[in-house]
Amino acid sequence: MACTPWFCVGMGWLPISLGIMISATFVISYSISVGLQHVPAEFPYISDTGTYHPESCIFGQLLNISAALAFMTIYVRYKQVEEYNREASTQVIKVNKVSLVLGGLACLGMSMVANFQETSILVVHIIAANMCFGLGIIYCYLQTWISYRMVPFYTTMHSFRVQLVLSTTAASGLILTSIFAGLANMKWTGTDPTKWSPDEGGFAEHIVSTVSEWVLAISFLLFFFTYIREFQKVTIEAHLRLYTEDLEPINYPEV
Repeated sequence: MACTPWFCVGMGWLPISLGIMISATFVISYSISVGLQHVPAEFPYISDTGTYHPESCIFGQLLNISAALAFMTIYVRYKQVEEYNREASTQVIKVNKVSLVLGGLACLGMSMVANFQETSILVVHIIAANMCFGLGIIYCYLQTWISYRMVPFYTTMHSFRVQLVLSTTAASGLILTSIFAGLANMKWTGTDPTKWSPDEGGFAEHIVSTVSEWVLAISFLLFFFTYIREFQKVTIEAHLRLYTEDLEPINYPEV
């Protein structure tokens, strides 16, 4: 029997693919935007690295793919929890359904962030970012609670604790990003928000805000990595059902 690589066991490849795609999105868009001097190298906002052409095209395409992979990961997790708790607590089933909806909306926000740059339609971009990060954090906390309820039969206490730390880190990152972004904007005297220099005011607060956003994004990425071991225990199959009784014969006209 051929040996199957560990990353191809079960559905474990899915969160791994998501991590690779998101990492590629950040690295490629950051490298191009810094190389073309569209943004400074010192911790720009993630969205700033995908604002100008040509990196905005690559950023948008890769982030859309990442959003699709994220929703696929969220759906597999939903089905996994549903199967494990089919005859168990109905509370877990309800929370799992809520987390699926919130996770799906967070993925929609991620796609909108990719397609509505901050320099084009700022209001939509901010709403989308809040959907992605805000609803994403709630999703992480709900799934962390579900993991706690499934200990010790379907997951481990260690996995629950890691998820709790990552969820709290992401929430802290969002709070710090929002607070220090507001403080930085109050002091800012520049003209281009994507090229913030130390002499324009609020630079220290700006750096705290951008670093917090990167920590937030990395925490999300690591949270999905906690699914790898659990996904390696499951597979998903599609079943096609043909309702022949509803079919009617097709009478082609005679030639």
